[in-house]
Amino acid sequence: MREYKSNHTKAVYAIDFDDVLAFGPDHCPRTETVRKIHDHYYSGDIIIIWTARSWAEAPSLVAWLTKHDVPFHGIQMSKGGADIYVDDKAQTFLPEVQDD
Repeated sequence: MREYKSNHTKAVYAIDFDDVLAFGPDHCPRTETVRKIHDHYYSGDIIIIWTARSWAEAPSLVAWLTKHDVPFHGIQMSKGGADIYVDDKAQTFLPEVQDD
């Protein structure tokens, strides 16, 4: 298990669930994105997973994050405030990837 390191220059990352963290009808995890989230989380940044889904779906979102070992500080069922947004319609951690 990696050690969490607090730092004084924390950034708040708002990571979109659909098409950034998970893709396709089965919500397969994007392993490179999960790895990047681990890197940022354990270096002291704040990770918020967000989606435009309803709050009724929050328990299944948390279950998915737990199942796929995605560390996070909170979830937001709407786009909240952050320093950096990672969204399929904006900036991503990775170059464009084809999901066939």
